[in-house]
Amino acid sequence: MKQAAAKKTTTSTDVIDEEMQRMASVMDARQQFLVSTADMSWRLAITVVVPIVAGVKLDDYFNTSPSLTLLGFMVAAAGGSAVVWRTVKNLNTEQAESSSKSHRSKKTGED
Repeated sequence: MKQAAAKKTTTSTDVIDEEMQRMASVMDARQQFLVSTADMSWRLAITVVVPIVAGVKLDDYFNTSPSLTLLGFMVAAAGGSAVVWRTVKNLNTEQAESSSKSHRSKKTGED
């Protein structure tokens, strides 16, 4: 005789708990994104504005228009790229840590 395979029974509270867990992880990811975006925006503003303004002011002072402004623009472009790269890298790291925490808690049955 064949034995019936053991069925995992799910209750309505299990389904609700899973849905609440999913919603909490979505909200956490959304919050991480917003915080990282706000952090990147002020860093990017400073990184771009300061070298360009400094280049314009130095061009006015030394009467070398537009060479130092262009140099400031190049520094701003490199700095802006570095800020975006670092922010994306940090966001990916945070997301991976959050994901691994979530997987560990599911395996152990903890919250």
